[in-house]
Amino acid sequence: MLRIQRLTRSSNSVLSTRRLYHDKGVFGYRVPKEYKMPDYTESELASRKDGGSLLRMVQAYRTHGHRGAHLDPLDIMQREAVLALKPERYGITDTKQVHPLAGILHVTESKQDPSAKQEADTETIINHLNSVYCGNIAYEFMHSPSASERRWWYHALESWNKPQLTEDQKKRIHQLLTKSETFDHFLAKKFPNVKRYGLEGGESMMVALDRLFSLSAKAGVEDVVIGMPHRGRLNLLCDLLEYPQAALFSKMKGNSELPKGTFGSGDVISHLVNNPDLTYDGKPLHVSLLHNPSHLEAINPVAMGKARAKQTDLLSKADDSCNLGDRVMCVQIHGDAAFSGQGIVTESLCLSNLPHYSSGGSIHIVVNNQLGYTTPAQNARSSAYCSDIGKMINVPVVHVNGDHPEDVARAMDVVFEYRNKFRKDIILDLMCYRRWGHNELDEPGFTQPNMYNTIRHRTSVPKLYEQKLLDEKTFGSAAEAESVRSAQIEALESSLKASETYVPDDSAHLQGNWKSMTHPTTGSQAAVDTGVDSALLSAIGRQSVTPPSSVKVHQRLKKYHIDARLKKIDQGKGLDWATAEAMAFGSLLKEGYGVRISGQDVGRGTFSQRHAMFVCQDTESAVIPLNEMEAGQGLLEVANSPLSEFAVMGFEYGMSIESPKNLVIWEAQFGDFFNGAQIILDTFISSGEEKWLRQSGMVLLLPHGQDGAGPEHSSSRIERFLQVKKKK
Repeated sequence: MLRIQRLTRSSNSVLSTRRLYHDKGVFGYRVPKEYKMPDYTESELASRKDGGSLLRMVQAYRTHGHRGAHLDPLDIMQREAVLALKPERYGITDTKQVHPLAGILHVTESKQDPSAKQEADTETIINHLNSVYCGNIAYEFMHSPSASERRWWYHALESWNKPQLTEDQKKRIHQLLTKSETFDHFLAKKFPNVKRYGLEGGESMMVALDRLFSLSAKAGVEDVVIGMPHRGRLNLLCDLLEYPQAALFSKMKGNSELPKGTFGSGDVISHLVNNPDLTYDGKPLHVSLLHNPSHLEAINPVAMGKARAKQTDLLSKADDSCNLGDRVMCVQIHGDAAFSGQGIVTESLCLSNLPHYSSGGSIHIVVNNQLGYTTPAQNARSSAYCSDIGKMINVPVVHVNGDHPEDVARAMDVVFEYRNKFRKDIILDLMCYRRWGHNELDEPGFTQPNMYNTIRHRTSVPKLYEQKLLDEKTFGSAAEAESVRSAQIEALESSLKASETYVPDDSAHLQGNWKSMTHPTTGSQAAVDTGVDSALLSAIGRQSVTPPSSVKVHQRLKKYHIDARLKKIDQGKGLDWATAEAMAFGSLLKEGYGVRISGQDVGRGTFSQRHAMFVCQDTESAVIPLNEMEAGQGLLEVANSPLSEFAVMGFEYGMSIESPKNLVIWEAQFGDFFNGAQIILDTFISSGEEKWLRQSGMVLLLPHGQDGAGPEHSSSRIERFLQVKKKK
């Protein structure tokens, strides 16, 4: 059973949980009730004709099959022979021996699944296992501690019949690949001195994302939030996310992407975004590609926070049939070297299944160049795969050879189905290569002569696939295939001409949830009365320390916190920071705003001063008194975070950019701890509006410890924040 967190206003917990088991599957990859995979005892295995040797071999394929798979399009991976896959190792030598498959491979009652085999000979079984686990797609899932998840994988992968791609789907794949390659060639010709970080060698990323968008829309997902680095970003923007090509060409000519008169500075082309409303098979899908800074992987927690924020409002309004991850999905795209090398990845993975931070499972797509800048894989990580970092939280991994785009589409089918069923993270490791250097102006042969000698002499992925379709007569002629390329060139030439007169509009500025906001200018804003009636503040203050009678409060809290606060409110003097803070929070909740405070031990407060939540001494259930004031009020979410600053602050920034209707606060345990999240401060909070016109109501609380706590804890280095202020 899967635990899925859902925001509710509950007297029993800060964030109540729901235990769900998702049975619906887009492709039917679900374990039917009649399908059983029992855990055999040694005596039961010995009673089989094969003595259990077949099961041991099958389990070896499930565990080690990826080591024998054909994953590297360049054939430069150093792979040893996988002795665990040798049938002789299990005493299996007779290739014609017939084995019963019940409890070993996918078997159902024939009435339920006429295609299911009840028995097969050794040769058929081995061929089938090789095709499933040692082809162009490979799987790592046996590290999962969940028996139900492992059984789901057995069923999904080992079913004898797999859905085949239609002719139209193949032509769609060809179109995506060809348009991406043509786009890169066009930019190389027209803008030879511009760093564009093209997708050449990794064009199958477009197939994976297009397939993912189609599956998402079909499953009822309404919003996809994407965080990604620079590689292939322009291809995605212009070929799938409907970014105006004329706007891109204008930017590449040196013009600003921001409207004239806008105070912002703009950013480089590899940080551009678009947020289109797409349609797949008649179903709508909104895609939000987020602005990213140059610091790789820093966007990950921001995307997670943005996805979480989008769902908070949905879940508060929807009926009980709507659950976390139903309508919003987070997609994180990574490079192989950064995925294994950047600590923010580990911190973000740590958040993925936690209350207050889960967004219903992220799909991770690693565009695996097998090279990081100029660093080969053997120098970039201490593990076999870049995706091994995901195993720390038991994330399953699907590896796929990017030279085979149809297999990339099939791999995405399984990836999406897993996420949609279990609402957990999953990784698609897209094994490809980088045709040029780190950028198009770089010479990779300086440091990787052998790799790039191989790359220069190989046919591109789009051309390989086009020839495949011609050979199998999907295209009637080469001219039919060439028409895709011709149409793309014509469209690009037209957009290049249009870029000469292109003028950016203000469509991305203060729109959506922020459209009611305005920029303050000198003399233009009338004074706003932010005061609250003292009687209301008094009532809020009392409510903040009035838990339900069923909650047994710690005696010291009763005396030194609850009674002390009530006394101060009665006397009308001596109110401390924590009391004033509770009154401020409560007044916002009364007006319908949401408040979220996140950080290490924020429920209690580092100095045992806040106690926004009370924990029952008998049951350990937590209650937040301010969430029980009245119907229709806002929600106070108190998120005790893991011991992380970088990812948690990034997550909160992602929450804050979604809507001005929620007050999002990150609190350092001690003020100096913000330096662990300095990248988020530098590249998002202090500069996001300047670079991207993106608004945020993010608030940082930086408490000091002026009690002999040492030079760090006694200062939040406020001078650094004063230096951030832009000079007029």
